[in-house]
Amino acid sequence: MANVAMTSATAVTGQQRGRHGQRPGKPMAGRSGDDLAVYAYFNMRSVASMIASICTNKVRRRKKRKLSTWTVSRFVSQAIHLIHAGLNPELKAPRTHETAGGYGCSAADVERRWREFMDELQKKIDVDDPTELCAWVEYQVRFDIHPFADGTGRLATALCAWIMLRSKRAIPSYAFWQRSSMHEKLREGFPAFREYYLKACFEEAQEATASTHPPRAAARAQVAAA
Repeated sequence: MANVAMTSATAVTGQQRGRHGQRPGKPMAGRSGDDLAVYAYFNMRSVASMIASICTNKVRRRKKRKLSTWTVSRFVSQAIHLIHAGLNPELKAPRTHETAGGYGCSAADVERRWREFMDELQKKIDVDDPTELCAWVEYQVRFDIHPFADGTGRLATALCAWIMLRSKRAIPSYAFWQRSSMHEKLREGFPAFREYYLKACFEEAQEATASTHPPRAAARAQVAAA
């Protein structure tokens, strides 16, 4: 899951636009430059460890147990806590500023939209195809709602990794993920983003694995069919 952190501009560049940048009102992280990038990256490693622990426990002890609302809420709460560890605590509060570039709902609607998303996720998580659910989660969290001041994209990818692993499926690969294309497709709407996301994060990664590691690809296919 190390590549999940690399989907974040904060983790890659150590830059965060805020009160002195393009998004007035956004709280600053309290760190800057390489220091911020290191925190963002290693905080996501902590999230990855949490997800691995949760999913290993579920596979061993709780096969096919339907997740309760508490479990989904607890995951989101813990992920947000780890994503922002060592950073300005204001960053994990619901967003109160308007975003740039068409991202997110109105700040006044954030808390309501986030509650609705959590309720809908609870309904979908044991019903929908995991890959399709991941596309929906990425779009809703990263673009349509954008619920938090910072780390929203990292939360979206953490949720998707959890969704896939709890289904005993390979997590999305971001090796073929291009931020410029992602932003473009998000603004085109969910159908365009869904097509891009499924191809970039699942299909191309599977094709690359099949061409470079045929035995590994065959083993994954057997697990998925089981």
